[in-house]
Amino acid sequence: MPDIPVTTQPTDRRIGFLATALKGRLTELGEQAAERILAPSGTVAYRRLVPIEELRASCRAHLAFTLSSLTGRHGAAPATATALRRAGQGVPLPAVIAAYHAGGRMLLEELTAEARNAGHHGLEALPDGAARLLGLIETGANEITAAYRHASGAATGQVGSPALAELFDGTARTTEALWRAADALRLPYDGLFVVLVADPPPGPAPELGNRLAAHGIASAWSHTAGLLAGLVSVRDQRTLERLLTVLQRQATLRYGVSPAFTSLAECPTGLRLARLALAAADTAGPRVVRFDDGPLAGLVADSPDVAARMARSVLGALLDLPAEQRTMLIGTLTAWYAASGSTEKASRALHCHANTVRQRLRRIHALTGRTVTDPVGTAELYAALQSLRTLPPSALR
Repeated sequence: MPDIPVTTQPTDRRIGFLATALKGRLTELGEQAAERILAPSGTVAYRRLVPIEELRASCRAHLAFTLSSLTGRHGAAPATATALRRAGQGVPLPAVIAAYHAGGRMLLEELTAEARNAGHHGLEALPDGAARLLGLIETGANEITAAYRHASGAATGQVGSPALAELFDGTARTTEALWRAADALRLPYDGLFVVLVADPPPGPAPELGNRLAAHGIASAWSHTAGLLAGLVSVRDQRTLERLLTVLQRQATLRYGVSPAFTSLAECPTGLRLARLALAAADTAGPRVVRFDDGPLAGLVADSPDVAARMARSVLGALLDLPAEQRTMLIGTLTAWYAASGSTEKASRALHCHANTVRQRLRRIHALTGRTVTDPVGTAELYAALQSLRTLPPSALR
């Protein structure tokens, strides 16, 4: 490889040049990694259980992901898929990790050689490049371990681990207890977590856990109070978005999702907020509902008696109108909020003239004493609408 052309380029760019050069040799490097794994001093289990072409393809996938990450392009990590495949083939976890590290060592050697070939500026970038590569290898090994252990636990059909119950009910509070629970559930002790709840339970929990594991997302599940509740390790914001995408694409039921949290000690709060998100969800709305997307509705669901009293106080005489008139005015107010306060947009959604919307809003003002032009009044009207949507009609009588 020629010397890196621009001497003033930052280290990130120099590392990118080295990684890009190695990506051009991906097929060759995949062969080398497979040979390293299958060498006499390598892992016996791979020689017995993993077809050679499959191993080569897996090596290429891991190398491509790692080198792309070094260039700043982050795709879907293959670590979890590899772990699930090897667990299904009966390859022991230590052998999987040994093979992964063998490929990692080979790549580090090649990165070092490429830096030397690149000259002075390549060698300057090598320490940072090697450090980043080792970090990626460590992260990948951790992901493989978590996914493999989760797959092994799910295969036994274990649901409702006592460790998960202790996290959800707050029994596990000390650092030692939290460590024990994380180890028993084969989840990280720290990082980023969310709680999911589904209603009604969608069959065996391991099936849902495996579905998430196939996308690189580790989780543990239990049945609690008629709901299926899961503690999910999302690691970072990108993984959280991937979780939501997976659920939205595959959801046949409704899911409530808690805000993300960083300590397992927050599991009881996470479970409560996930249940509130589910309770506040509109049955005709999205299948996956995050508490953070509608915290006001969650508060309504958390205190239905107070919410009912507030709605009755705010809407007053409007609730006593004949059903047809009441439905018309509430529908108009709902459309106005959905249109972000635009009378014109609300009129189009309602298939009526904008002046008709204005007349109805004036009537709402006359009935409730609150106008949508007043910040306090419009906030109270919106909160009352959330109560109407969430609470059963009998609660407002």
